[in-house]
Amino acid sequence: MTGEQTFILTPTARLARAEKQRHAMARQSAGEQAWQSPEVLAFSSWINRLRDEWFLTTEAPLVPISASQALVLWQSVIDRDVFIGEPRVAEMATASWRLVHEYRIDAPADWPELMLSEDSRHFRDWARRFVEVCEQRELLDEWRFAGQLPERIAAGEISLPQTVLLSGFELPMTPLQRAILDAAEAAGTRIEREPAPQDSVALETISVHSGDEDELLAAARWARGRLEENIDQNIAIVVPDLRQRLGTVERVFRQVFDPGGFALEARRDEPWHVSLGPALSRWALVADALTLLRIDPHRISQPEAAAVMRSPFLAGREEETRARAEALATVIRRRPWWLHAGQIAWQAGHSGARQLSTRMAEWELLRREHRDATLPSRWVARFQKELGAAGFGRGRALDSREFQVLQRFHDLLEDFSALDLVIERPISRSEALRRLGERAAGASFRERNPGAPVEILGVEEALGSRFDAIRITGLDHHTWPSPTQRDPFIPAGLQATVPAATAEGALDRARAELTGLARAATVVTGSYSRGSEDELRHLTPLLGDCPVEEATDAASFEPAPMDEAIEDTRAPSHPGGEVRGGTAVLQRQSDCPFKAFAETRLGAGELMPPRPGLDARDRGSLVHKALECFWRGLEGLDALKALDEDALADRIASARDAALEEFSKRSPLALTDAGLVIEAQCLERALAKWLSIERERAAFSVTALESDIELAFGGLTLTGKIDRVDEIEGGGTVVIDYKTGAAGKGAWVPEARLADVQLPAYAASLDPRPAAIAFARLRPDSMGFDGLAEVDAGIPGVAVIGEIRGNSKFRGAASWPSLVDDWRDHLEFLAADFRDGKSEVHPRDHQVCKYCHLHALCRINERVILPEADNE
Repeated sequence: MTGEQTFILTPTARLARAEKQRHAMARQSAGEQAWQSPEVLAFSSWINRLRDEWFLTTEAPLVPISASQALVLWQSVIDRDVFIGEPRVAEMATASWRLVHEYRIDAPADWPELMLSEDSRHFRDWARRFVEVCEQRELLDEWRFAGQLPERIAAGEISLPQTVLLSGFELPMTPLQRAILDAAEAAGTRIEREPAPQDSVALETISVHSGDEDELLAAARWARGRLEENIDQNIAIVVPDLRQRLGTVERVFRQVFDPGGFALEARRDEPWHVSLGPALSRWALVADALTLLRIDPHRISQPEAAAVMRSPFLAGREEETRARAEALATVIRRRPWWLHAGQIAWQAGHSGARQLSTRMAEWELLRREHRDATLPSRWVARFQKELGAAGFGRGRALDSREFQVLQRFHDLLEDFSALDLVIERPISRSEALRRLGERAAGASFRERNPGAPVEILGVEEALGSRFDAIRITGLDHHTWPSPTQRDPFIPAGLQATVPAATAEGALDRARAELTGLARAATVVTGSYSRGSEDELRHLTPLLGDCPVEEATDAASFEPAPMDEAIEDTRAPSHPGGEVRGGTAVLQRQSDCPFKAFAETRLGAGELMPPRPGLDARDRGSLVHKALECFWRGLEGLDALKALDEDALADRIASARDAALEEFSKRSPLALTDAGLVIEAQCLERALAKWLSIERERAAFSVTALESDIELAFGGLTLTGKIDRVDEIEGGGTVVIDYKTGAAGKGAWVPEARLADVQLPAYAASLDPRPAAIAFARLRPDSMGFDGLAEVDAGIPGVAVIGEIRGNSKFRGAASWPSLVDDWRDHLEFLAADFRDGKSEVHPRDHQVCKYCHLHALCRINERVILPEADNE
């Protein structure tokens, strides 16, 4: 049967779209206002159409399966061997299956045994089982149909067009394509080939560059220069290994075309377009959707919570942007690594993000219902319900690119739903998401070219197109011709017709590619890079007569002009009075005045997500709480020594359990049962070791635990909390601060900018004045006291002022009262500076900047050379 329509066939879908556009522009230029567009299809699309039409008319009891359905079948037959759960083996097998049919290679069942390697034998067995499964289930995959197509055409089973016009076929057709067209021609279809518009053009210049990135930069600058001369041009940059260099290509072209903002978010109106795209799973919209589907509502990690609360694609995002940001900041600061959905919903509602709170609760209820295993189509329906309940896709308005991504994601879900045909058993949620994620990671996506004048293409995408100017990169001897690459599953002797499998075939293909690219435009230039010293590259011998010029590579990075740093060193004065933050306000002012202004007055706090398990702050809190529980109700040293071994162990265990119980109530998902056991052992061991140190002290009694204190300096009213106050024999008190990190009395040297202000501030504020201050250092590798005292407090590690020897900076201190007075004077000055608005960028030493998060605001590296830290 033959129809009356004329088909234009192209080798790629991109060329089919370009041919349609070229035809429309030609008609429009001729003054026509309406016309009938020709049918333009890529060869693969035409085969799929013929297959669909054949299945509509045939009486054969067969069901067509798509490529993704066939991949599942291949995976099922391969999983019988040693490759269980490895999708890449199935992908390699499907590629070999395609190659067998495209190049009309003998069926695997007919391969001679002597030609087979171990891999070939595996593939032969897989192919046999694949065909058996298809026949048992009456399924027909696309490549078995394509291989039978010439015979079906000859039998008159296929409806064909009257005329087929071949356009853009620069490379030789595969044996299967030739067989299909020969059969169509024998059946009465007229096969015509569109004549090439011009002969090959000699390359104007070939430039050689020192590195791959320099070559790309030069290509981008060449394209920009041509556009600046004449914007009405269609320019192509050909990058042979484009798929492997997508990230670099996009970064380089953004740098050249938008040097002032290339490091920021990509613009939506770039004058260049890349033909290949990254994996669908890497697009933000799809990544957020997959994250939401993968989340377990009973165990949500901090990055997952952040992805949900920051997603611009959830309903209410524009109205609740600030509220959601505040909720996320609170979650990061106050919550552990693991959360449950109820915590997120409560925090969102408490912060004012009521839409998010309501939708999270609705989403959690749905997730509880979707626990049992089911078929893929049912999982797709569940996934869509869950995304709908969370308001996904109803956030900010999607631009054209995001709308295309969303449509492609829906296509992916529809394709996944069709797997019921080949997956006949219910699958779990984790398996469904694994399979869906694999498909999203294996499907590349790029939005359609909106009409950008510069196109960046791979070799196959560029062949057959027509441009005003073209630049071919990578013209080195490694790329043209490319190294031979034989299929590992097909015997080498059967791959003689596969161009990539033989040196002669690779050479012929490289010549055809260069010839086709050279006639793709009237202006043709090229380039290559020398590569590294270990692998020097030379111009391909296929272009040996072309002139080569040495390129003068510009700097690979052109920094955007920066504004001059504004030396605004004084903020508006502070009214004084009560200030939140305790002694940390004065600590920041001492560390760096700008740090105090930014964090205390601007609220520029650091948001550092916790890590799995316990961090240093959590362990410090556990030790603080355990020691508080241990000493509560125990008067002092005599009571401690009165405890026998069993009583001491019981009291330590009780304090340990109380601390862990309080922590578990606050953070129920932070530790597993096994983790709790380990932390309990560590905490018990630390307490026992520390109490043995306490036993070596002179007599003391514990008079206060976790007591509040009010401090007043320079017109500021601050609050603090003292970990512990002991009364020593002979009178006087010792203020003790528990430290699980590095700490030492060297931080109290009386200087204008104290390295540690907390205990000096307490000493200067208490009335009566304490007789000593000390760190209780509880680091597992370094336990002990470290402090200063007016008189001997009977505490190892606490030095008495006036008796200090060696190189210590306290050796010259006249007396304890004068030292405390010095501290007060320095603290008064720090408070006064804060009130006066002193806020210059002036860190005390490089350690302050090492752990500071404000570099982007203060631009410290553009201002000062940091002083070295004191090593004492």
